[in-house]
Amino acid sequence: MKRKLAIAISGIFLVTGLIRVGVGAIVISESTGWWQLGGEAALAVAETQQFIGDASTNLVGFTPFSYFVFLLFMGAIVSVGAIAQMRRKSWGLALIGTYLCCHAFLFLNFMTINPKIGLLALASLLALILAWANKDSASRREPSPL
Repeated sequence: MKRKLAIAISGIFLVTGLIRVGVGAIVISESTGWWQLGGEAALAVAETQQFIGDASTNLVGFTPFSYFVFLLFMGAIVSVGAIAQMRRKSWGLALIGTYLCCHAFLFLNFMTINPKIGLLALASLLALILAWANKDSASRREPSPL
């Protein structure tokens, strides 16, 4: 039962990551002019430009392009982490944790809280459940480095 739960949660993280990678690639291509898809992509770029332009705090100095690259990076690390957790690799959970830290960092960087904090809380809860569900199986699968 725990294994099925771990696979289901890993699947959720994988789908989330792949969506982030796909959307990141689309909005990067839209913002750089590589592809002009219009519609939702153009609207997302315009809204992000306005959000970053209007932000009173932007600690790292994100531009719309670097913000989209960061989102794509977040999608890549959570996807790889989810696949690793499906294969019972403990380092996968570290990547999922890195994704959660990146997500939290965005709130800190812009000194803003929005409804997406609920998604971060849910993802954090899922990561804790995933750690519990893969805990005893990971120790049996991976040999000790000593």
